[in-house]
Amino acid sequence: MAHEPGSSRFCQRCGSHVGTLAQCPRCRAHQGFPEQPTAPYATAPYTTGPEPERLRRRPPAWRRAPVLISLAVAILAFVVTWWVVTANPSRPIQNTGAGQGVAPSSPRTAPGTGPETAAETDPGTSGGAASATSTSTPAPTGRSSGRAARQQAEAIEELLASSSDARSSLPDALVSATRCDRDAVEDIRDITVSRRDQLATAQALAVSALKGGARLKDALVDALDASHDADAAFLAWAGRHVEEGCEAPVESDRDYRRGLDRSEAAQRAKTRFAAAWRPIAETYGLTVWKPDQI
Repeated sequence: MAHEPGSSRFCQRCGSHVGTLAQCPRCRAHQGFPEQPTAPYATAPYTTGPEPERLRRRPPAWRRAPVLISLAVAILAFVVTWWVVTANPSRPIQNTGAGQGVAPSSPRTAPGTGPETAAETDPGTSGGAASATSTSTPAPTGRSSGRAARQQAEAIEELLASSSDARSSLPDALVSATRCDRDAVEDIRDITVSRRDQLATAQALAVSALKGGARLKDALVDALDASHDADAAFLAWAGRHVEEGCEAPVESDRDYRRGLDRSEAAQRAKTRFAAAWRPIAETYGLTVWKPDQI
């Protein structure tokens, strides 16, 4: 049997054997025990072997992987935003929702260009957006205005050439009608139809780009209207005159006299027109028509 330390101890009061008991069984005296040696490993620090898991020091929170990833994403987002703002300072960044990014700004119509519009969808370009602005077409610029004026002047020039052809054909047709030439009646009829078409064309002319265009157009319309009335009166006279064998006096015929009166009115209007037309014709290198040529 192994010997236990302190098993041969005796009571200090009565001398009885107490062994390892803390109190004497005979006199009940308390027995003091010598201090037990402490195990070497109880107070000595660990010097060998792996460190226990619970004693290992955990790394700071900012060094953990999720935190590092979040921080990197935030830095990247800041850099991209800064680059977009500094690269395009005049381009608005629209908040289009998560994952949408920056929406491109829609083009605007530059002032002074484009076609006449009350608004570009909105602009009444573009009606649902709060940032949309309406645009209206301003007056044409110098170059476009000059081009429009030339085109309008050339359209009048073409009409005047047609009117001149009709005017030059009428005297011969009237002389032939007094001689009972039935073909002359058809010639006067064709001249009358031409005058009617010329009058309609004059009424539809665009003259807004021409200086004094409204006054010019009014004079031309008056001239062609009177000329058409004169030709219609001469046609009525010629048809009846030829049918009756050309025996009635010409000068006293009511239709013939009406034709002469309307011709004089046409001549006065043509004189007004020619005066207004001259500076325009000289500006654009067109024919300077005289009153008796229109």
